Amino acid sequence: MRALVIGGTRFLGYHIVKRLLQEGVEVTLFNRGRTPDEFGDQIKRVRGDRKDYKKFFETFRRERFDVVIDVIGYDPEDIEVALKTFRDHVGQYIFISTGQVYLVTRDQRQPSREEDYYRPLMECPPGEEKAYEYGVKKRACEDLLEEAFRAYKFPSVRFRCPIIHGPRDYTLRLYSYLIRILDGHPLIIPEGGDSIIRHVYVQDVVNAIMNVLEVEHTRGKVYNLASEEVLRLSEFLELAARMLEKSLTLYQIPTKIMLEHGVTPEISPFSGQWVSYLDPALAMEEIKFKPTPVREWLREVVHWYIDDYQGPEPENYRQRRQEIALAEFWKRLKKLE
Repeated sequence: MRALVIGGTRFLGYHIVKRLLQEGVEVTLFNRGRTPDEFGDQIKRVRGDRKDYKKFFETFRRERFDVVIDVIGYDPEDIEVALKTFRDHVGQYIFISTGQVYLVTRDQRQPSREEDYYRPLMECPPGEEKAYEYGVKKRACEDLLEEAFRAYKFPSVRFRCPIIHGPRDYTLRLYSYLIRILDGHPLIIPEGGDSIIRHVYVQDVVNAIMNVLEVEHTRGKVYNLASEEVLRLSEFLELAARMLEKSLTLYQIPTKIMLEHGVTPEISPFSGQWVSYLDPALAMEEIKFKPTPVREWLREVVHWYIDDYQGPEPENYRQRRQEIALAEFWKRLKKLE
């Protein structure tokens, strides 16, 4: 089997490539080559910018792949060029989408199911242009793939993912909480930000991809991927604290008071309106998707950050001094009530 992976080797792309090689697949990797990897001459590398559409088309128009896995398709133009490039000479095109495609719709149902995608779009909330645009553009990418399947059976499979966790996660969202638990001071989340944690483990995403390779009946389909268990953020953080052998003090403070003390909601990346809550039942039924128990993958990821991660602190940790002062203020305020 010949596979083309479009995307980096920083996180999800790295785990996909590693698994493909373990399965004996011949892998070509297309990206800008900014992140070193361990794969050496096991893979073929093609350096380039996804946005240089003319060169992308010329590079791959005569290539034949059994599967193309697109990890970094964000703009509809990316997909328009991919459809033009790979039409009639790709066995399967796997597109990594996002649960955010549901969050830009009206009257959202929780947890979101695949059919909820077809609800009308809501208006962009003030100040949320970047997150809203991300969801809308991912929808535009998906729409093109769905239309291409209907028109000429372009063999795409789409996966909608919530927040993905695993070793090498460079977003540092989980680490934002772990580093605060480790310093021993209270954690703060915005009031109303005790969100549902139904994220997904990176190896479960990889397994789902492997489960659909060359499987005819999955073409043209879309699947939600997520943990089966449902936890609140507070429960999730308690579990992480126990793994770190630390106690946890958690305060929920109104955003207005946080801002008055120089603390922004970014300190709690798993709170807020852009955290998707997906129903993975269809994937579990049709492609034998088996989510790893949260306790198992969380333990692995916690230990990776503590034992192996050597990068910088999360950007939001710069607010930690103000957070600690706010926590003391909040504690005194509650004693007076």
